Amino acid sequence: MTKRDNTNGRSSVVARSFSKYARGYDKHARLQKQMAERLASFLPDIMPDQVLEIGCGTGLFTQHLLAHPLKQLILNDIAADMVERLQSKLTLPRYCRVEVGNAETMEFQAVDLITANAVFQWFKLPLETLKIFNSYLRPDGELIFSTFGPATLAEFRKTASIESPASLLTFIKWKELIHEAGFSLRSSASETRKSFFSNTLGLLKNLQQIGAAPYRMTSSSDLRRLIKEYDENYSTKQGVYATWELFYFSAKKP
Repeated sequence: MTKRDNTNGRSSVVARSFSKYARGYDKHARLQKQMAERLASFLPDIMPDQVLEIGCGTGLFTQHLLAHPLKQLILNDIAADMVERLQSKLTLPRYCRVEVGNAETMEFQAVDLITANAVFQWFKLPLETLKIFNSYLRPDGELIFSTFGPATLAEFRKTASIESPASLLTFIKWKELIHEAGFSLRSSASETRKSFFSNTLGLLKNLQQIGAAPYRMTSSSDLRRLIKEYDENYSTKQGVYATWELFYFSAKKP
């Protein structure tokens, strides 16, 4: 395993953010757990011998992979502390190997299946990365992944007047990239969910605790304004809400 180039700045920020909150990640990552459960339904009935999981994190999707008989499972994540958390809560079989680093700049061995749950939105160059993943797959190999769409946290981004730090591509755009990368799309699905919190401060803390919100307000007054406006505009009897647009894809290498 070697690196083609240095980790880019955004990837370093993402790695630090996830590592910082690795210990409490599982408690707050309810949506990511639900995504892992649905993504598991895209797995083939008969699992191939060698599998690579990109962005394994604390093992929310890894658990689904371990439920199948495998000969080799390679677990990758950019954040070392997330992997340490995974290893502390799961007993990994001998056929598992962990490789910490940025999947966009690492090289992996040939495998039969590549999976990734709630990861692809962090890729700086999604098309190039899809092409690279294609090159790791053996003939008839599969790529199965979930990611977030542009409606994700739309209310929050509008109120805060900020751009998402992630690449939130449309459902159609992901399909185009999958095709351009040399894959044949087998199946796909999209859904929209809402998460509810007691107030905006609770939402902010949740985003922080899952390591996925490197949002920085310019001042405490901006933060107070954000909380006030969000509480006023997005409150319901269930609490304030945040929208998540979720995509799932299964693609095959010809």
